[in-house]
Amino acid sequence: MMNIAEMTQDIGVLAPMPASVKRLSEAASKPDVKIGEIVEAVKFDQALTADLLRAANSVWSGAAREIDTVQAAVVRLGVARILGFATGKRLHNTMAGPCEAYHLGERELWRHSLATALAAGKIASFASTDIPASAFTAALLHDFGKLILARYHSAEVIGKISALAEKGQLYIEAERMVLGTDHAAVGGMAAKHWQFPQNLVNAIERHHEPDIDPNALQDAVHVANIVAKTLGIGLGSEQMNMEASADAPTRLGLSSASMEALCAAVLVELPQTEALFEVK
Repeated sequence: MMNIAEMTQDIGVLAPMPASVKRLSEAASKPDVKIGEIVEAVKFDQALTADLLRAANSVWSGAAREIDTVQAAVVRLGVARILGFATGKRLHNTMAGPCEAYHLGERELWRHSLATALAAGKIASFASTDIPASAFTAALLHDFGKLILARYHSAEVIGKISALAEKGQLYIEAERMVLGTDHAAVGGMAAKHWQFPQNLVNAIERHHEPDIDPNALQDAVHVANIVAKTLGIGLGSEQMNMEASADAPTRLGLSSASMEALCAAVLVELPQTEALFEVK
């Protein structure tokens, strides 16, 4: 078993999120958030303002005219994209590196996370229930715990987890058996450290187990992860060794046809979205 206290200390020294991102996450958790609240959360952060104006005028956003104010950028991009973009820009360099303990090479974890976030953001177009704006960000961060746990994956640990998985154990359960915790729980701890709202923390912690006290946010992140895995993006050592909830898509009102359309939409948008985060 790993030293949980030591890992908790590692999380405690993670760089904090800017105050603007914290305010955005709190606003995005409200079902009736007003545009003015988002503008207030952004406008005093000069770097974020510049990034959002660039994003609002990008090919990705499909802007038909030049956007030159924060309010216009908020209207154009929407709460989900703004929170996800602000968080992603902050963590891009960290998440784009290799995560060898999970057999994920350069950019593979980042690309998987981004594909999952795109799927979570797109689900609202196909679902019959309202999807919280924070789904994009929760999905973007759902596997962040792998980066932290990777520090404790010696060759012996990797071998033990792999052996259990090969014997039919779910990968996340194998992590728990060997380490005493798992990447989803550790990702939730990181989200708590960044003071994200509890519903977003729960969606990260339960992205493999959405049927625990289910809600639309958890279901969306779980389904989005399945979409990214189905597309073969960032499989790593975990591969498809996970339990897909049969009830989560049903609760969201997703059919087999809408799931296929969702996969296709992610493939179309992923290259442009990747390119957007590369802009300095």
